[in-house]
Amino acid sequence: MTDTVQHAGDHEPPSGVTALHPEPSPAPGLPDATEAVRDFNASNRAHADLWSRTRHATDIASHATDDASQAETTAAEAQVGHRAIQAEDPGRRSPRPRQLVLAGVTVVLDGLACNFAAQALGDSQRETLVWTALFLAVLAGGELALDVYHHRKTLWRLLAGSLGAFVAMLGVLRFSFLATVGTETRVAALVGAALFTAATATFVVLGYRALRVAETVPAWKARHRKLACQREVRSAHEKASSRIAERDRLADAYLSEIRASLLQTCTASQLPAMEQAVRSHLVGQA
Repeated sequence: MTDTVQHAGDHEPPSGVTALHPEPSPAPGLPDATEAVRDFNASNRAHADLWSRTRHATDIASHATDDASQAETTAAEAQVGHRAIQAEDPGRRSPRPRQLVLAGVTVVLDGLACNFAAQALGDSQRETLVWTALFLAVLAGGELALDVYHHRKTLWRLLAGSLGAFVAMLGVLRFSFLATVGTETRVAALVGAALFTAATATFVVLGYRALRVAETVPAWKARHRKLACQREVRSAHEKASSRIAERDRLADAYLSEIRASLLQTCTASQLPAMEQAVRSHLVGQA
């Protein structure tokens, strides 16, 4: 019996010493928000309809948020893909459509010079225009060929030599035309032909340089996809913001209606916490 009393006393803290794990006093808790919502909806059909619309708006907002997140992921992948493709030709970063337009402008500027050369071959205006178009097509094709085969040095030199010979031939045709129809001396015709030939060669070089800094076709496609994905992200975020605003509007309307009912089940100090619990239930965070 003594041992029993002794062991029992071992579990009792000495006088004046606080127990290590005292029993916590029960704190007053909040009423169940879900039960409060259920009772409020049952009191009036309009309350239930408002709750249903709010929950539906919550689902729509959730889907819109997920779509925005997915759009961000896709845009990030497109940006990484574009950066990887661009790294293959770091010197070619200019937008391809713009550079093609610039190269086309240089060809058009050769139109007058080519027309002078074409008049040496064409017997009529129509034939002259045909020859002019043919000369311009050869110049444009030469610029494109030089850009496409720039990494094949032997072929590039052959193309460059051929294009240079073609430009020189145009100069000879201009001289022939100016010497035939001009009233000035042959020296003046030679100077005029040389100036037009130099202009043609300059425009060809400028067109080629415009193409050389243009982004490659894969890089252009990757950049186009990246920009499209970025537009999708902006659109998805705008849509999500709109859906969230609609959800919050309905949630605020529901809270304004249920507030009086909540005061019947909780104290005034507990009301903010109860409203937050109801809001979390409405917006799917509970």
